[in-house]
Amino acid sequence: MRQPHPWYSETRSGGGWFVKLSGEQHFLGKHPVGAAKPMKRSGRWNPPSEILSEYHKLMAVRDTASKADYTFDNICALYLAELEPENPALAKRYRQILDKFSVHVYKGRRIGKFLVNAELEAVHLESWAKQYPSDQTQRTYITFCKAVVEWAVKKKNINVHQNPFAEAKVPKVTSRAVVISEDEHKALLKFWKNDSFCDFLQALWYTGARPGELAKVEARHFDEGLWRLDSTEHKTGRVTGKDRLIGVADELLEIVERLSKLHPEGPIFRNTYGRRWTISAMYVRFESARASKNLFSNGQSLRHSLRLRG
Repeated sequence: MRQPHPWYSETRSGGGWFVKLSGEQHFLGKHPVGAAKPMKRSGRWNPPSEILSEYHKLMAVRDTASKADYTFDNICALYLAELEPENPALAKRYRQILDKFSVHVYKGRRIGKFLVNAELEAVHLESWAKQYPSDQTQRTYITFCKAVVEWAVKKKNINVHQNPFAEAKVPKVTSRAVVISEDEHKALLKFWKNDSFCDFLQALWYTGARPGELAKVEARHFDEGLWRLDSTEHKTGRVTGKDRLIGVADELLEIVERLSKLHPEGPIFRNTYGRRWTISAMYVRFESARASKNLFSNGQSLRHSLRLRG
C-alpha cells in the first residue's frame, strides 16, 4: 500500500499543504515564509521541515489510534506535543517529571518501554515516587503522571482503556503555613535574576496582596500611591461590595511606574511571553526554585510574611 505523502495546492485554503488519510484530506499548514518554493521531484512534492513536522505528528496520532497497545514513552510524547503550543512553561515542567519516570528502571526494564494497557500498574508509579523524601514531591510527581494517562483515556483517537495509575496512593500532606524570611526572598530574586518574575515577587513581598489580585492589576488602577480594584475585581468584593485598596511604597513604587509606562493597557505584571501571570505559571516558577535550589515558597507564603514583618 502506498504511503501517504504531503502535497501542495495554490487554491485550497488560500494555498497550503495537505495530506490524504483514509479518504479524508488534512490541512498541514501554509507554506512557511522563506522556505524553498513548492515543487515536485520524481513525482513527489518537497514539503519543508515545518510541514513535515506537522505531518509526522498527524501520522503518530493515526498510528497510535490503530494500535491495541503502545508504550508509556509514546503517550508522553503525544501529550507534550498537544500541551506545548498552549503552555510552554507547563509543558517544560511536565517533561522534566515524565522524563524522570520514563528512565526509571523497574525489575530490569525502563518504565518508558512498558505497554500502557498490558503492563503498567500503580505499583510502578508508587515505587518510583517513594525514592523522593518529600511527601509534597511524591504527591506532585504522582499527580502529574496520573494526569497524563487520564488525558489519554479521554482522547477518542487513543486506545487507552483505563488509567493504570488510578489506584496509585497519593501521600497526604499536612497543611502548614510557610512563611519565608527576607534572606529566602532575596534568594528567590537571585534565582530569577533579570527575569520578569522578579517584579511580581517584589509586589507580593511589599504588599501582601493575593497573587490573583496582583495578576489583574493594570496601570489604570494606580492613583496616588494606591491600587484600587473595584468590587468586581477582587475575591471578597461580591460579599463586601467594597473596593480593594493596596498600598504601593518603597522599591515597589519604581517598579509600578516603570511597568505602567511599559504596559499602559492590560496587566502590568506579565511573564516572559508577554502574558498575564496565571496560577499554573506561578506554580511552575516556584516548583523550579524548589527543585533546583530547595527554596520552598509560594504566593501565599509571601503574603503571610508581610503580616509577621508588621
